[in-house]
Amino acid sequence: MNKSGLKNILLGISFLLNITTWAQVWTAGDNVTLQVSEFALIETNHAPVTLTLATSTAGAPVGSVSNSDLFVKISSIVPGGTDRELTAKVSSGTIPAGTSLSLVSANCTTTNSGGTLGTAITTPILLSAIDQFLVRYIATCYTGTGYNDGYKMTFTWAPLNPAANYSQIAAATYNITVVFTLTAHDGN
Repeated sequence: MNKSGLKNILLGISFLLNITTWAQVWTAGDNVTLQVSEFALIETNHAPVTLTLATSTAGAPVGSVSNSDLFVKISSIVPGGTDRELTAKVSSGTIPAGTSLSLVSANCTTTNSGGTLGTAITTPILLSAIDQFLVRYIATCYTGTGYNDGYKMTFTWAPLNPAANYSQIAAATYNITVVFTLTAHDGN
């Protein structure tokens, strides 16, 4: 083999060794832990709810009156396969004799919300000192933060069996507090 052929072979081998050296990659790795904590947050839009029993017809009983200005907002993250409920009860004050105060929730507004928002119970509850379900099967979700985002609550105040109890209704101002609770997830 002549000298120039040997030079070409050595030059080719040198070139291939350089390519192999350039192609080597060194790596390092480490574990990364990602954690999502379970939580539940609840708030209302603080809309005033004022209900006044009245009638404008002589000889007629007072009728029922409703207010749908209050919205309940929540943020919830639950472990997989679990859910929460939204409940309500009277925590202070008394519903006046001869009357009833009912409450029903609409399903959550959908404009600014996401996740598993649950299902509102369509039958109104008669408010008392005992927690009662308004919305069931709430999982990981958020309802939005706008004034009219969330679960729209409709309060209805009415005479309770007017034929039998009308004489119990007394003119006065009554203040009660209704507490909404987002329950612990059912995995607890």
